[in-house]
Amino acid sequence: MIDAGNQRNLKSHGLHNFITRDGILPPDFLNLAYEQLRNYMITFHHGTVNTIEKEEAIGFKVVDDQGKVNYCKKLLLATGVKDNIPEVPGMKELWGCAVFHCPFCDGYECKESHIGLYAQKHNGYGMALALRSLSKKVTLFTDGAFYLKSPQRTQLRERNIEVVTRRLSHLNHSGGKLHSVVLVNGEEIPCDYIFTHHGLQVKRQLLDQIGCNCTAKGAAITNRRQQTNVKGVYVAGDASIDMHFVVVAAAEGVKAAVAIHNDLLQEDNKEAMKVKDL
Repeated sequence: MIDAGNQRNLKSHGLHNFITRDGILPPDFLNLAYEQLRNYMITFHHGTVNTIEKEEAIGFKVVDDQGKVNYCKKLLLATGVKDNIPEVPGMKELWGCAVFHCPFCDGYECKESHIGLYAQKHNGYGMALALRSLSKKVTLFTDGAFYLKSPQRTQLRERNIEVVTRRLSHLNHSGGKLHSVVLVNGEEIPCDYIFTHHGLQVKRQLLDQIGCNCTAKGAAITNRRQQTNVKGVYVAGDASIDMHFVVVAAAEGVKAAVAIHNDLLQEDNKEAMKVKDL
């Protein structure tokens, strides 16, 4: 198992949507996972995989950033994604504690607060409506973008969702808490939390290297067993095409593990499998 330690949610104030683990800090969750995995025959290595090559006689040749070479019959890739954090001062500092990307992950904790939505690159209309179910105070910040159509503005206005098109200067914060959004003209708009609709990047370098089919957005296309179009290669987690939840990633990992086990079993017992269903 090779882990670079750059998990997407490391800065999160707490993991959610995972029953029995609600609110646990991601580093604590990882430590618990590693502790339990040590009971099994697993070799851990901290590093980043640089290249993967197909080896006909073995399967795959995996080379990490330190030049270490590993060979394997099957590959399970969980490379994940990287969120695009807006280049507004304060966004990176508050990421995971007062600035979030997913209402399903962190929305409940923001209920009935003043919620802001930063959406400049993408139309924030739909997400603004979704956030309105969490709070009566929702402000959409477009940071200089003018993409909303007149009917959309009307619908937002009828739901008391304020739209601010002026450019942002920075976020006013202290001690990991957001106080207000400061505009370039000096105006401050009170705000407790901000969600962003700013896109992400799938970490697809390894997927491309070995020829995995991906969607237009870069996510690996798999079957129900998490298997890609490349024989022996499986993908689990945010780099696949399903929802981006830790519990979903864990479930995908289990599905892939069972599939890998069964594939290896059949390959190692080809003759025996021929009479399996007699």
